Amino acid sequence: MDDLNWNASGPLRWFTLPTDEEADMYRLLAYVQRIDGYYRERKLYPYLDELRDRLDQLTDLHRRRKELTSSMPREITGLDLRQGALLRTSQREDELLRLIDTMMDRNLPELSSALERGSALRAELAASIRVEPVGLLPLYTDEGYLIIHHGRAARAYAYSLSLPVVSPDARRPLRTRYVADYTIGITCTYEHVKADLVRNHGFLPNPAVFAFASELQLPAIETFVPLAKQLVYEVVGVRRA
Repeated sequence: MDDLNWNASGPLRWFTLPTDEEADMYRLLAYVQRIDGYYRERKLYPYLDELRDRLDQLTDLHRRRKELTSSMPREITGLDLRQGALLRTSQREDELLRLIDTMMDRNLPELSSALERGSALRAELAASIRVEPVGLLPLYTDEGYLIIHHGRAARAYAYSLSLPVVSPDARRPLRTRYVADYTIGITCTYEHVKADLVRNHGFLPNPAVFAFASELQLPAIETFVPLAKQLVYEVVGVRRA
């Protein structure tokens, strides 16, 4: 069983074997209910990434479990002359493999359904966000500012795109840093915000500035900023993974 790398501190750290099926089911349902509670508050991150991580681990476990099962030796009992194939005994699976199957059968549907609900909510919230460049968009868009706007409140973040860490085909990391808060109105438009950013925080004479606005009340850290960062890739045409 070492091939499955069942280790609480390893890549399968999210999962526990069902020593008590009823208790494990309650723990799973409690986790999914907590995620749904975040969804009701329109909070997406880091919960969507965590769900994908768990499902990826389950998928990898399922693959390795099949590989291990297929490699188990089985006793030859005869020959099928019609098919030209050896007949073997049924594979004997130990208790650990049966527990792993139980765990996957329990977790996969619930986690997949939670991820689908989150992905649908993400699409809905992203569709509510309007994005527009502020002023003329310069040729250099690897650095600049994001203005996150709801109601009259706006928050400016400096952003920068760095080189891919893993490979040239990977999505370039986009990092943000909080800069300042503004109150949008007649005397403080997006253009005024851009001018203030250049004057007081400027590192570029004509930075790329994008304004993001939504009629919905979106939690800034958990939803609005992550979605705005993802929209930047589409606006500036940056290669994505």
